[in-house]
Amino acid sequence: MSRKFELHVITSGRQSLEEVLAIAEAAYAGGMDFLHIREKHRTARECMDWVNALSEVLPASCLIVNDRVDVAAAAGCRGAHLAYHSLTPTEARRVLSPGQWIGRSVHAADEAEKAAAEGADYVLYGHLFASGSKPGVPPRGTAGLAHITASLSIPVIGIGGITPENAGQALAAGCAGIAVLSGITDAPDARQAAKAYREALDKWEGQA
Repeated sequence: MSRKFELHVITSGRQSLEEVLAIAEAAYAGGMDFLHIREKHRTARECMDWVNALSEVLPASCLIVNDRVDVAAAAGCRGAHLAYHSLTPTEARRVLSPGQWIGRSVHAADEAEKAAAEGADYVLYGHLFASGSKPGVPPRGTAGLAHITASLSIPVIGIGGITPENAGQALAAGCAGIAVLSGITDAPDARQAAKAYREALDKWEGQA
């Protein structure tokens, strides 16, 4: 049975490949759907090495490379995720294979609409709740999120301060899934952490 809501996990940029391999394997066993390789300080060669190594413990179809469209294209993984400083979805599509996904991080409705118009397959919107990675920056909440999900035909993934306890608020606003960073990458047991998120997504039935 296919999962209704997606669970994305994003690497921290602070952990070694060996650590991430262990986290990824455990999180996948716990119910993670996609792993984003978000390693801004690493070279294309290093990112490619990460994709190759992670492909030994996860299906390549679960791996998304952030920013490095060249690496995603060469690796043939699930796709590439774009930031504000990356190529546009239109430009990335010229490099990627037809079946590969293009995601885009957005922070406002106009950005989301532009990404969709340029061919993004999904957008990542946040941060929804107070987040340790965004200290002092007010969360955007779910009101704007609901407007975006209602206006777009592509999936919207919520991100930022999401816990198993508040994940339902993102789903109630129309999200197709959630993205998690430290909630899984910094957890003592990545498998159990992913399982808690997976259960929260699978058990949600519109209570909000």
